Amino acid sequence: MNPDNIAYIMTTENGRQFVAELLDLCGVGALGASGNHAQDWWNIGRRSVGEDLLRIIRNIPANSEKADGLALEYLMLREHKRRKERMDDDE
Repeated sequence: MNPDNIAYIMTTENGRQFVAELLDLCGVGALGASGNHAQDWWNIGRRSVGEDLLRIIRNIPANSEKADGLALEYLMLREHKRRKERMDDDE
């Protein structure tokens, strides 16, 4: 993955939403074992893709004090949390 492309995607709200949903799909942050070795290894592989993407995001250099990779990751997580809360409120 080209880090410049990831940096560009992370500068837009829609891009950050896509990345947050992709990280969810990859199972980033979800730990545990199913007892099925094949399924567990498949899940580990999925998570490793998401974790690689997070490493790229975290290494985005700062364009300004508030726009380095860590700030963009935090903004993405806050926006994602708010979207989930709004979805829960709508139910």
